[in-house]
Amino acid sequence: MTEERREKFATILCGRKDATWSDLLFKLEELRLKRDAGEVAWVTSCKRQGEGSQVVAFFFWGNRLYCKYAMNRTIVEQIKERLPVNEVIGQYVKLEKSGNAYKTKCPFHNEKTPSFFVSPDRGGYYCFGCNAKGDIFTFVEQFEGLDFRGALKVLAERAGVQLTMDNKADGERDRFYQIMEAATLYFGDQYTRTKDAQTYIKNRGVADKTREEFRIGWAPEGWSNLTTFLKKKGWTENMIEKAGLAKKGDKGDVYDRFRGRVMFPISDSSGRVIAFSGRILKDDGKSAKYLNSPDTPLFDKSRVLYGLDKAKSDIRRMGYSILVEGQMDLVMSHQVGIKNTVASSGTALTDEAISETGAISNLGLVRRLSPNIIIAFDSDSAGRTAAMRAAGIALSMGMDVKIADLVGGLPAGQAGKDPADLVQHNPEDWKNILRGAKPIIEFELGNVMRDVPDPRKIGRALRDRVFPFLARIESRMDQAHFVKMISDKTNISEAAVWDDLKKVKVETAPVVGATQAGTASTGRFGGREGELADSRMLGRGPAATSVEVDGVSGRGSAAGGAPIQLDLISRRLFGLLFHIEKSSPDQGKIYRTKIQKIAGDLYSALIAQVESMINDLAFEAEAVFGSDTKEWDRHMKELIVNFEEDMIGTELISTMNELKQAEKAGNVTRVTELAKKCQALSIRKAEVGKKKRL
Repeated sequence: MTEERREKFATILCGRKDATWSDLLFKLEELRLKRDAGEVAWVTSCKRQGEGSQVVAFFFWGNRLYCKYAMNRTIVEQIKERLPVNEVIGQYVKLEKSGNAYKTKCPFHNEKTPSFFVSPDRGGYYCFGCNAKGDIFTFVEQFEGLDFRGALKVLAERAGVQLTMDNKADGERDRFYQIMEAATLYFGDQYTRTKDAQTYIKNRGVADKTREEFRIGWAPEGWSNLTTFLKKKGWTENMIEKAGLAKKGDKGDVYDRFRGRVMFPISDSSGRVIAFSGRILKDDGKSAKYLNSPDTPLFDKSRVLYGLDKAKSDIRRMGYSILVEGQMDLVMSHQVGIKNTVASSGTALTDEAISETGAISNLGLVRRLSPNIIIAFDSDSAGRTAAMRAAGIALSMGMDVKIADLVGGLPAGQAGKDPADLVQHNPEDWKNILRGAKPIIEFELGNVMRDVPDPRKIGRALRDRVFPFLARIESRMDQAHFVKMISDKTNISEAAVWDDLKKVKVETAPVVGATQAGTASTGRFGGREGELADSRMLGRGPAATSVEVDGVSGRGSAAGGAPIQLDLISRRLFGLLFHIEKSSPDQGKIYRTKIQKIAGDLYSALIAQVESMINDLAFEAEAVFGSDTKEWDRHMKELIVNFEEDMIGTELISTMNELKQAEKAGNVTRVTELAKKCQALSIRKAEVGKKKRL
């Protein structure tokens, strides 16, 4: 490192040329600068005091300045040594022994026969149906909808390994996690100082241990308590607002979003706080009873359920989930040992199992854990409507849905209470309600028979209230069972029921990850061909991330219409390339030239996406590939081969779609041209495939 370069860094970071490396380091931690600068530079000689194994480095990538906090390079290896891949995956899906490996139905696409294989010897998994592959980290990422750091946290806790990476990582997402954690601690501290909040929680029957487990807190009254606290901790108003903790007024002033509310932190699957739901304590007649965080860079209402991080293990163990409406319903249910309970409050149920960007929805994730669900919403009109909507969504995902009757299933005097009140009065009443839950068709049929005494009007009521659910059931045998039940209870012939049922048209959500239920669907794009195109578009299906092209966020397209996605292979490829270019610039240049040649016209769009997330990619690559530079070349060559195969596959699928359109249009010349191109691409793909086997 030249003195000129050090002085330039010192001037940029500290405003003076004589700043020491220690000054630079701590200033960089404070500011997280991204400034225009010259050539790439990397400093690894600065170690933070008291953390001898942790190296903090800052560097330039293109025209951006970044800070890198290196984790202990043995953590990933320690976790893998303690957690065999078959044991980890076996906690999510049921594995069947097959020689030296294990097999099961793939949790990432729909299939009738197992094509998902787990190899303890190799420490990885591979699906011959959708090409999903990886190790325990990629599996947890994809299955639970987490990023790499989230998966690392989940597996480290499971393995009993203490993470030693610096929590002050420089990525923007990391800073959002930090500010949400700071807010959670603040609300928890305020709870201990506020008698009214403590009295409310105590009166609801919540034990101190339970309150601490769910980190229930208090947002004090006043317009800027939290904002002032966070600003004193170094957070900017812009970050506080973007995190959903504050709002900007008409005059540009920033004020707390949550005021005078009991606070329930909402966490992702790994337990990191990403949002809040606040219940007002003193009703002023104007404010909403519950106020929830808006969508933020961390929080998508359709991708998380309250309490799922604490319920997921019990959902897998028990073989079913319980969906309640309110946070207090969930807290009290967990308190009496019914821990396979999740809540919808503060989130939003969506009828898509998988979004257009490949993100799994909240019910889609629950579906992966178990296809069986009991819905137990409040018994009022709004609760009933919400329960029926949730049931329809769950049925469309191929789930087996039951409804807990909070009215007819309770003794006199208890009917109509919500689950939290039932638990507080007598936990056995709540447990009996769950034991008596009925399949959605049987439940709603009973309601129709009770609500419609006129036999002439029963047919219409069935068409409006029962058949929409019955039509969503995929199994013909299950449908036949309920058709007979309807016929027996209404005296309407089975033939007439079948005739009316056939007239019902419903939109069914794609069932992605139908692991143990044995259900099948047509996939996200409909039909087997659509399923193939979805899962193999750029290699590894569920982990793909959309690329921003020409400044428009969403799915970009190459010439020919093929989506551009930064999948697992691309993430590993560019992450490792980053490290190779640091240690061996000449070799890195060779690899980059090869990648550019393979990507062709897509290269610019890929690089635009890569540069926006280079910190995360570098972190992942460092954790996965370690520090042995001798092994980097071998890994890079394998990644380039896989990358080339994926790119050819993308172009082949796009060309096949063009060919189909040309055939429909009767364009003989175009058909001939595209057929030759498909043949050439197939040959190229086969040749690349041979490289993988050498």
